[in-house]
Amino acid sequence: MKNIAFTIILLFSLTVFSQGYKGSYRINKNQLQNNYSNPPSNLSEIKIDGAKLAIGGIIEASYEFVGNDSSGYGVSVLINPRENDAYFEKLSITPFYRMYFLNRQDFGARGLFIEGFSKFSFGTHDDYFYDNFEDNDYFDTALGLSIGKKWVNHNGFVLEIFAGGGRTLGLSDVSPEGFFRGGIFIGKRF
Repeated sequence: MKNIAFTIILLFSLTVFSQGYKGSYRINKNQLQNNYSNPPSNLSEIKIDGAKLAIGGIIEASYEFVGNDSSGYGVSVLINPRENDAYFEKLSITPFYRMYFLNRQDFGARGLFIEGFSKFSFGTHDDYFYDNFEDNDYFDTALGLSIGKKWVNHNGFVLEIFAGGGRTLGLSDVSPEGFFRGGIFIGKRF
């Protein structure tokens, strides 16, 4: 499991750093006055969920490519390194697409958003039959929606809060029927 987690983190890091943006993510006051409705595009963000890390020791990192001022897409990778009975997923990969609304800021792709996502997860479901305890490993996929808000400051630091959920597609008999997706992500736009 450690080799799989290391490989995923390495591939994720290489993907993130290969998506460099050569321009500036900031607009100076003259550009803002001349062209308020044309924020910079083709930006990348890398974020980590501070809530899951602080509360449960669970690592969830996210990469988002912002193609224009009203949409973005990316992927989140969740790794649960400990045997944690409170959280059933051991590893999940979540591709997502976001649409941003009420976006009247100078950076674009910030403010209120709605996210559609799919999830591919590996985990352990605990079964209790009378006095017997049994762990069942599973793999399942899921579809869901979430809603949230993103703030970006002038230095490119990102704060993102969102929540949502979805349903699994039932590929496994022991996987949960539904799940929660959300967190408090902190990161950097570059």
